Amino acid sequence: MKYLVVIASLIMFSVTSIAGHHEGGEGLKLEKRQADSVMTVTNVDLGDKITTISATGKMGVYGSVYVTYNLSYTSPTSGFVTGNGRGAIDADSVVSGSFRGVWTREGSIVKIRQIVQISDGSQNFDVIDIDMLKDTFVIKAYSLR
Repeated sequence: MKYLVVIASLIMFSVTSIAGHHEGGEGLKLEKRQADSVMTVTNVDLGDKITTISATGKMGVYGSVYVTYNLSYTSPTSGFVTGNGRGAIDADSVVSGSFRGVWTREGSIVKIRQIVQISDGSQNFDVIDIDMLKDTFVIKAYSLR
């Protein structure tokens, strides 16, 4: 019984601490790193455990970008995503990035939310919507660092 009271107290403290963090209108405020980018799907490899999607397009500060997303399943409509990308800024400058996150599917739209670590030391939070009917991505990149 003593352990039950301690656990209940810890849960109440945790919930109060989390709720208190959002009081007063304070919260996480992200700034866009660049304008939204539209990319074109170039390849899809469907699998029972992992589906791989590749795309290309122009992406603001990263130039001509090529990306590959590996979507693993936790259900038929959601799971985890990992991947890599390369951006050619000019003839001498190429940046690379690795990302991890989650995905969900609502109808024909796949939504990816991910953290990106870029070789120049910057970090992004990406909000991506893939329109499977149009074979396009819309990527909104927010600066974390």
